[in-house]
Amino acid sequence: MARRRQKKRTHVKKSEEELKNIPKSMVIHLGTALENHTLTQLVKDTRNMMQPHTAIRLRERKSNKLKDFVVMAGPLGITFLMVFTQNEKTGSTHLRLSSMPRGPTISFKILEYSLCKDVVRIQRNPKSMSTSSPEFLNPPLLVMNGFTNPKDASPEEKLVVTMFQNMFPPISPINTNVGTIKRVLLLNRDKETGVIELRHYVIETKLVDVSKNIKKLITIKSHLNKKLPNLAKTKDVADIILDPYAQAGFTSDSEVEEESIVEVKEDDALLTRSATKKHDRGDEGGEQGEDEAEVEERTIKRKKAVKLTEIGPRMKLGLVKIEEGVCDGKVLYHTQFKKTKAEMNKLEQKHAIRRKEKELRKKQQAENVAKKNEKKLAKKQRREERKKAGENVSESEESSDDNDIDMGDLSDSSSSEGENDGKLFDEDD
Repeated sequence: MARRRQKKRTHVKKSEEELKNIPKSMVIHLGTALENHTLTQLVKDTRNMMQPHTAIRLRERKSNKLKDFVVMAGPLGITFLMVFTQNEKTGSTHLRLSSMPRGPTISFKILEYSLCKDVVRIQRNPKSMSTSSPEFLNPPLLVMNGFTNPKDASPEEKLVVTMFQNMFPPISPINTNVGTIKRVLLLNRDKETGVIELRHYVIETKLVDVSKNIKKLITIKSHLNKKLPNLAKTKDVADIILDPYAQAGFTSDSEVEEESIVEVKEDDALLTRSATKKHDRGDEGGEQGEDEAEVEERTIKRKKAVKLTEIGPRMKLGLVKIEEGVCDGKVLYHTQFKKTKAEMNKLEQKHAIRRKEKELRKKQQAENVAKKNEKKLAKKQRREERKKAGENVSESEESSDDNDIDMGDLSDSSSSEGENDGKLFDEDD
């Protein structure tokens, strides 16, 4: 039986520092968007697109608010939050990209979108894939087209480019294995309108430098469920290798563009046998020979034709505004409204007052909690003194003292945060 050698180069586990540097995302939808079934499916498709570093099985409830996910983003190591919302009045859908934990937040209006099932439906030869397919084991390659050079770009466009780039781990041309890149995420920006079109593709490669029959034999190696071709009519091996009527599954050379043909390095497993003799000391002068098979690896270059197949989803995004914090800070840029310096100063004063009020509420809440803890300790000491004096203390009295919570201490802060959450999903952009 052949002893397969373990791949040490490709199976090296990443250290904790490397795992921390990998950006992780969380895709959610809240408010009215939970009742929209097509938008719910778009959220699932987006999670599938952001694999593998995303919460693919996340489930939201109607009682959940944005504050709940922001609090849980820290322990889970989430670096980016993608929030899908829908306006109750106009019915328009929005996508907010927030950098955790301090922002900023970029708000887009979804002008058009197509689900994965809609994209597959219009294709002649669709690509059947599931959430556990090997194409989703690595993040997609981000390709940005139509964006201005960072030296000449405006501040808001620089921020949009930086946000999208930081959502995916960087790729090193020297260290990154080309074979691990299975998908492409294309962001195409229209220079006239500024609309960003998002499209998602899977990369397919086909051998070019071998005949169709050889290609079948190579694919059978990785697809064990396929049957071997019938070689009964062939008289010579040259009939299989030198087939002038079939080249890599294409009927003619004109179907393969020269620009799409690239050389790809692959690790090929080579089976070698080393004859070793083991002496059996139990037998008198006898020798027992045993052949051991080992698997070695070699790197070879093959010419392949690269083809992109769209798997969805599609989205057309229009930039609306950029704000500080996680969906609750002051507006830094807005496409529809421009404010004067006097209006900006008023907003600065307004936000400064809000920050002071928030700090004051936190201070008051901390003082109320400290007072309540002191009361509990005093009651506990009195109960212990009564027990020492021989008095009977009922269990209901102890449980009522332990569960005594004054909800008035939390009413001020909870009501203000609830109002902000309501404004987040009902604003008319």
